[in-house]
Amino acid sequence: MSVSVHELGYLGFEVGDLPAWERFASGVLGLEVLDPPESGDGKARRLLRMDDAAQRFVLVEGPADDCAFAGWGVDDVAEFARKLDALGLEWSNASAPELALRGVEAMLHFRDPDGNRHEAFSGQKKASKPFVSDKVASGFVTGDGGLGHAVYQAADYPAAVDFAQKVLGLKISDYIDITVAPGVTFEVAFFHANERHHSYAVAPRPPIPGPVKRLHHFMLETRSITDVGLARDRCRAAGYPIAMDIGQHPNDKMVSFYGRTPSGVLVEFGCGGLLVDDSAWTVGRFSQMSEWGHKGAASPTA
Repeated sequence: MSVSVHELGYLGFEVGDLPAWERFASGVLGLEVLDPPESGDGKARRLLRMDDAAQRFVLVEGPADDCAFAGWGVDDVAEFARKLDALGLEWSNASAPELALRGVEAMLHFRDPDGNRHEAFSGQKKASKPFVSDKVASGFVTGDGGLGHAVYQAADYPAAVDFAQKVLGLKISDYIDITVAPGVTFEVAFFHANERHHSYAVAPRPPIPGPVKRLHHFMLETRSITDVGLARDRCRAAGYPIAMDIGQHPNDKMVSFYGRTPSGVLVEFGCGGLLVDDSAWTVGRFSQMSEWGHKGAASPTA
């Protein structure tokens, strides 16, 4: 039995404008918005569906406007807890309301070196009815590959890379060296938990004034380039900024655009992502973020 995570199963966000997120999720991304179980704490929440899972996203009203937690599927939560103990890391079991909100049977939570909350879960519940999007005709690529990927910006980049490999048990896919100014280059690391090219990636937090999002972006993969183009058009028509227009990455071959969510975190919406076969995979290193396109505001990560 593996004590590594095997998928990115869900993401949680603390959002300042819940109604705006509802409109963005349903009207632009083509996700289904659901009311969650009552928690009793008075906070407004919404769940988002994209496949046969009961939910893939948890939205909680609050001031952070950033990722609140990432849920990682494991074979056995108790076994993963023993791994954390062996590594000397603190963890806590989920409460009953937390389990109900996430739609899982078992879960514990712990922190990475930057203080981001991660959750190891098992027994993700299925929805009672099929998911059908009125916006994304081809549907989303999930299954064993999980919901997509999440890319973090770390204050301590080496520690974040170490966490991905030793704690989450992820395998390195490749690296991109990005030049942001003459003589200024930094490395981005991409990790896979399954055949999806990367479920997790991490970049150094940019040294810019003011607050920086912990999560740079999350990615949703559809099955059709037509659905990518239509989502881009909906994003523009609804007045949400396109941070980077259509383009293709050299490492995972994803054709995508990046929209800006109501919280400021980016969402990559793409298709055609590369699959990893560990028996034949060679870790590569690339010198540019995009083979073509992705014009717009500068971005450090793919």
